[in-house]
Amino acid sequence: MKSVDPHDILKLTRWKRKKKKGKKNKERKSYVTGKVIDGQHELYAQSIAVMLGVRTSIAKTNGQITADSHKKRWIEKADFMHEEKYEFRPGGSAETPPHQLSHTFKFKDYAPVVFAYLRRLFGVNEFDFLLSVCGNANFIEFISNAKSGQFFFYSSDGKYMIKTMTNAESSFLRRSK
Repeated sequence: MKSVDPHDILKLTRWKRKKKKGKKNKERKSYVTGKVIDGQHELYAQSIAVMLGVRTSIAKTNGQITADSHKKRWIEKADFMHEEKYEFRPGGSAETPPHQLSHTFKFKDYAPVVFAYLRRLFGVNEFDFLLSVCGNANFIEFISNAKSGQFFFYSSDGKYMIKTMTNAESSFLRRSK
């Protein structure tokens, strides 16, 4: 297992403090331009599915982490390869909420615990993240000439970029040596 240099952690902590000091409570202007994905857009159903999937995944993962908060837990290699699968029926289920789309869709969440820990490590506020990525506002389409042919979206406030992935890309990114 790779050891972490305490100086790197100290640098990261100082950087986060400096970043917070410089940040006033001003609303950040979004410089993102592109076509807003609304009800008439061809990717509307997919963007709604992403929002519902991320919201459901984060709620479930936060519930697991909160339930295990009394004991310290390290991220293990298996956490990086873990997958959660959800099936979203229009009427909802025990795991998923009802939605306005007319069809059932599936959502696969890769390494949810790892991403939850990463968000915490970098000081990402869960509420702000969910509001930005899964709020009622629509995504903004980002036109890309990526070889994979996958779709890119910006959150409506421009803070986050969302990219769909092929199975091969996902496996490549999650592998560890």
